[in-house]
Amino acid sequence: MAGINDPAGYEAWYHTPRGAWVSSIEFSLLMKLLPRSPEGTLLDVGCGTGHFSRLFAHTGLDVTGVDPDHNALCFARSCGTRVSYVDGDASALPFPENSFDSCCAITSLCFVEDPVSALKEMWRVSRRGVILGLLNRHSLLYLRKHGHGAYRHARWDTIYDAHDWCRELNLDVDITFSSAVWIPGGGHLARTLEPWMPRKPCWGGFLGVAMSKE
Repeated sequence: MAGINDPAGYEAWYHTPRGAWVSSIEFSLLMKLLPRSPEGTLLDVGCGTGHFSRLFAHTGLDVTGVDPDHNALCFARSCGTRVSYVDGDASALPFPENSFDSCCAITSLCFVEDPVSALKEMWRVSRRGVILGLLNRHSLLYLRKHGHGAYRHARWDTIYDAHDWCRELNLDVDITFSSAVWIPGGGHLARTLEPWMPRKPCWGGFLGVAMSKE
């Protein structure tokens, strides 16, 4: 998984007008997909600076973040929330089976060379299921951003890829999906149209996938 060269700068983007809007839209989608219990536990795989880990924790979830990037985790720990952070790799998660109610990977799996191995590990340590936030290849964002800047080394996936991963692992799984951030600029037009865009078909730049064991 690629590291974050400037964790503070990376986190600062989420506090820009566009970053805050994108974060809000993506988090709202994820919360709708997440199977929840009142005092649930969640593992955030590839948590990076802990931005989404903290958002999940603010809803009352007991959150653990795991990432191989030591610098990003140091920054995450400096934010002083109730999230627990652990050094670890997505392909060999340092937890026993069924350690968490759910696992999530939010635009982190796209930087993992072998997503099937990572998904297998996430499935192993979760009791209820997995949610993924993927970069969607069937989107305007892909046409504008793939191969450039922070997206230079990212893999862009589709809902069909998620189905293929599950088939390869022979998972008995119920898959639901949705998408958001249809117009990537985040300007007035994007913000005006976003609430009116359908969640399906999945042509938004951010693709949310829920894989349930129940």
